[in-house]
Amino acid sequence: MVEGIIFGRPVRMQGGPFALAAYRREFGRDLMADLVAAYRDDDTDVCAFLQAAWAMARCADDSTSPYAKWLREFDAREFTLGDAAETVGVIDSAVTAELFRPREAGRARRRLAGSLGSLAHRLDALSLRVLRGRH
Repeated sequence: MVEGIIFGRPVRMQGGPFALAAYRREFGRDLMADLVAAYRDDDTDVCAFLQAAWAMARCADDSTSPYAKWLREFDAREFTLGDAAETVGVIDSAVTAELFRPREAGRARRRLAGSLGSLAHRLDALSLRVLRGRH
C-alpha cells in the first residue's frame, strides 16, 4: 500500500485484482489498457491518472466513495492546474509500486517524464496568458 498527497489530501492506494474490478465496474473499461494508453499519449490525461488513483484507493478501502463523489471530496481550494503535474507524479509512483513491476515501469516512467515536461510547459504558457489577460 502506498500513501500519497493528491491536491492536498492524503490518499491510500493499493493495487490488486480488486482495483482492476472496481475500475471496470465504475468506468466500464480496463484499468491496465487505459494506463498503457495514458503513458503512451504525448498529452498527459490527468483524469486517467485520477481514475487509476480512485481504483487503487477503493482497493485499499472499501468505504471509498464512488468516483464522482470522491472527486468532490477534495477541497477545491487545494486544486490548481499547476499542481496537476505533481499529482500525476504521485499517482505514477503509486501505479509503479502497486501495479507494474520495476522493469516494466521504467519505460512507462520515461514516457511520463516527457509528458509531464510538456504539461508543465503548457501550464506555464497558460498562466502567463491569464496573467496578461489574454485567455
